[in-house]
This record gives sequence, structure tokens and C-alpha cells, in this order.
Amino acid sequence: MDAARQILAEVTAPSAIRDNVRLTAITTLVGAKLALVGGDLVHAADQAEIGLQMANEVGLTAWTPLGNLILAATALRRGELTTALHYTNQLKEDAVFGREMWPAGQCAWIVIQVAEAEKGREQAATLTRELLTSESSTRSLFTDEPAATPWLVRLLIAEARHDLAEYSVRLAEGLAAENPGVHAIGAAALHGAGLLEQNIGKLRQAADSHTDPWARASAFEDIGVLLAEEGGEGCPEAVENLELAMRSYAEMGSLRDSSRVRSRLRRINANPQAQARFWPSSRIPGLTDTEYAVAKLVSNGLTNGQAADQMFLSRHTVAFHLRKVFQKTGVKSRLELAVMWDELAADTVQERPRITAG
Repeated sequence: MDAARQILAEVTAPSAIRDNVRLTAITTLVGAKLALVGGDLVHAADQAEIGLQMANEVGLTAWTPLGNLILAATALRRGELTTALHYTNQLKEDAVFGREMWPAGQCAWIVIQVAEAEKGREQAATLTRELLTSESSTRSLFTDEPAATPWLVRLLIAEARHDLAEYSVRLAEGLAAENPGVHAIGAAALHGAGLLEQNIGKLRQAADSHTDPWARASAFEDIGVLLAEEGGEGCPEAVENLELAMRSYAEMGSLRDSSRVRSRLRRINANPQAQARFWPSSRIPGLTDTEYAVAKLVSNGLTNGQAADQMFLSRHTVAFHLRKVFQKTGVKSRLELAVMWDELAADTVQERPRITAG
């Protein structure tokens, strides 16, 4: 990562890119990818939007898939499913029109992740099975995106596809043996094996070795989940690891993940101690952050059940927050909320009187 950043800094020196819009577009997108891998979701999304716009303006269609991939990934981790769906559809359009794709495995992985969020694990596992039929694409994915290995293994285990999970781990272990100096690949292989074998020691090794902050946070989460299963409700070490995962996700802006871990903590009767934000700050005066998040999802057409799945809350809780949104904004229906959302979200502090107390 440090070497990549150094090379990018040299390439983007003012003397190197002055008045070269094409090179600026490319380096901006590459910088966005480095920010994503480094766990800076806000910077990654900002730079990807800029780079994608520039690439479209100068006809660099070979690079638009990278921008779409980054924006889909950042949106998903931030809990913005509608936006993530938009950019995965753009990736599919890139494929249909033969635009030079960023490595196919990486694009397939984000499509699978979004499918899991939208349609559930069964659909995602079906797509994963298709991905694994191409060893070259899978090897490329596990090399370029080591965090994909444990994510896919976790999914396959949850769907009782232990044969495919074992295949994925063996492939990752082979790549680690072929690349002994690449710590990220070795960490991913350990992480996948730890999940497959329910081996706390390997999961801890993976957490210590991961270079990707998001992958490291997921290792802490997996350690916490396994310890909770072994130690029962309120297991101190399980709580400690889940707290660490929750804070790590929240700090990088991966709000969907931090909310999921908070839900896990509550299920084992632990009160989350981390003072972390789980959803974007409300842009509507009078609404709490949670009410704002519920309203935003519902305004995008999600049902209460779908919103509950995205926020890792119960449907009853989502319905409660939605009633509060209606009460505070004066909106009377889901349709009216969708129609008025942009206007409501643009309200300023000076317009606060239009929101009623509740």
C-alpha cells in the first residue's frame, strides 16, 4: 500500500499531470481504489465520483468500471443499498457494451455482495457458485481482493455449502503458498481456514496479519461470534472483540457493518460501550439519526421488512421509527415521503419550525 501510494504521488505531481485530463481521471480513480482498500470510504467515494465524471467526459470507457465498482462498494458499506444497486447495474451495463472491465472477479464479488444485501444469502450463494466455476477469475479475485476470501467462505458456510467453502479455502491457501511475501493473501487464507475449521487461533492470526482495515474488522467480528457461541451470553472476550469490530467499522464509515455488530452485541445481552455513530447524521431537523436512516430507506421504495434487514433492526422497531417520522414531518404516507424526500432532506436549520415535536 505504501509503495502504491508513493508511485501514485509521483505520477500525480503537478508537473506530471498538468493539463492532462485523461491522466488526471485515471490517477483519481486509482487513488479512490487505494482509499477504499485503506478503509477511507468517504474519500474513496468522493474521488471515485470525480474520477468517473472525468473519465466519462473524455471517453475513457475502459476506466468507468473501476469507478462504478468503488461507488457500489462504498455505498453498500455505508448502508445505501439503492445507490449500490445503481452502480452494480452500471457495472452490468459496462459488461453488456464490452467496456474493458476491471478484473472480472472483483466486479463479480461486488455484484454478489449487493445481491446478498438485496435478495438474501441464497441468491448470493448461487452467484458465488457460478464465480467459483472459473478458477482463473477466482484466483484473480483472491489475489487482488484478499478480503473476498473470508467473505465468500462465511457466506457458503451459512448456506451449508461446505464443499465450496473448502474449495475456496484450499485455493486461497495455494495462493498464499505461491506468494509467501504477500501478507494480505496469507491473512485471507488464515481467515478463511479459521472460519471453515472454527479455529480461534487462525482467526486471531488473520486479525493480526490483515492489511485491509475492513477485513481486519471482520476478523474481530468472526472471533467475537465464535467466542459467543462457545462461551454463552455476555462472554467478556466475545464482547471485547465485537466491540472492537464495531468501533473499527464505524471509524471507517462502514455503517451497515457497525450496525450489524451492534445488533449481535444486543443479542448476547451486551450493551455496546463504543460511542460510535451507526448511520449518517440526520439532515432533517427534528429527526434522530435512526429516524433519518429509516426515512431515507423507505423513501427509496424499501418495505419495512427490507429496511429492517438493512439496518439489522426488527420490523416493529422500523415501523415505530417510521411513525415518528410521519408525526414529526407531517408526511402522511410512504408515497408522500418518497415524493417529498429531496425537499425534506434539503431543509436547513432555519426551516426547523416545520418539524413538530414528538
